[in-house]
Order: sequence, then C-alpha cells, then structure tokens
Amino acid sequence: MVIPSVHKLMLSNPHYSYARLYDIVASFHPDVVGVEIRQEDLARAGDYLKRNYPREMVELAGAYRGRVFGFDWLGDELAGMPIPDDWWAKRSRIKQLERDFDASPPPADDRLKQLDLKLTALSDRRDAIESTASPEELASGLYDNVAADYYATTAMLTRGTRFALLPQWYEARDRHLADSVTEAIRRHPGCRIIIVTGADHHGPVSAAVAASGKARLVPVP
Repeated sequence: MVIPSVHKLMLSNPHYSYARLYDIVASFHPDVVGVEIRQEDLARAGDYLKRNYPREMVELAGAYRGRVFGFDWLGDELAGMPIPDDWWAKRSRIKQLERDFDASPPPADDRLKQLDLKLTALSDRRDAIESTASPEELASGLYDNVAADYYATTAMLTRGTRFALLPQWYEARDRHLADSVTEAIRRHPGCRIIIVTGADHHGPVSAAVAASGKARLVPVP
C-alpha cells in the first residue's frame, strides 16, 4: 500500500487526521514500513528528526522501529551528512529558489501570463483537496493528476530561466524516492509493505511500484 500524507494539514482536515493515518497503517499489519525520511537519518536523535521531517514520519519511524526504512532524498550534496541546523532557512539553494520564484513579479508575456494563472489555480486546487479529502480520495488519482499538471506547468513556465532548476530537482527527487521504494520491495519479497509519502509523491511512487512487477498494490481504505 502507498498512502499519501498531507503533513500538517492533518491537524485541520476534517476527514484525515494523524490518528486516521496511524489506524490505516496498523490495520494493514505491515511487515515493513517506509517513511519519507533519509535512511541515514533514521538513527539520529528525536530532536533532529522533528526539526527536519514531518511529524507523522517521525512518529511512524518510532512506532515501527526495527521494521522501518527511509526513502527520502534531499540532494547528493547532503548524502551521508546530517542536515545543518540552518539548511532550510539559509543554505538550501532549492528553498531559496522557491522563495525567489514565489516573490517574482507576474510575467509580461501573454503566454507566460496564462501559464502563471493556471499554476495559481492548480496550486489552489491542490490546497483544497489536501485540506478536505479523505485518505481514500487522496489516493484515488484525482490529486495525483492535479499535482502532475502543476509540475508540468511549472516546467513550462520556468523554461529558459534560472527557476528551471526547480522542476528538474522535483523530478529528480521523485525518481530517487521511487527507486528507493522499489529497491526496498525487492529486498523484502513476500512481505506486507506500506509506504507513507507526501501527497505530491504518491503518483510517481505508486506508478513505480506498479511497474516494478514485484508487488501487488492494495487500495487505501
């Protein structure tokens, strides 16, 4: 099972709480649990994990210690290294580029202006789904399609600019996450495996699992 998470929105989503997520994981009776944490970080202290990863990932890693694996990727520049305390606020070039992109003025070109308006509408649609959808609805493919359109539109809007690095990095991260998950499936033949990932990654990860031929996907209840 690949189940999408909406992170902090589970504090306010009326149909998807942290408790609901944990109930789904427990009722699946997993042999192995995959969480969106880097494998090299799983053994690090709780304060470090809470500072760098979503609450549900940290709590699931603790609850299923001994049968959990991490599949996150934050770039080769951090591979094998702890995440610096000021990484997200000051040192991550991707986060800074995202902030710059969000603060950039609307494009003057009519075609780009239409893409910019479409991106805003898609962003609003993603937020609306994440804020109200149940786990089953999130995993139905509706959100996956909106997210795919959002990232494709981002690529078109940023082509030829310094912001083109953003969709390239998003695609690379999805690829790394999917590869790590499918490799874990190969290492655990015959096991019941549940993968908990951010909603934006659910589509690419699910597609990779299905294409691997090594697992039978179970619908999210």
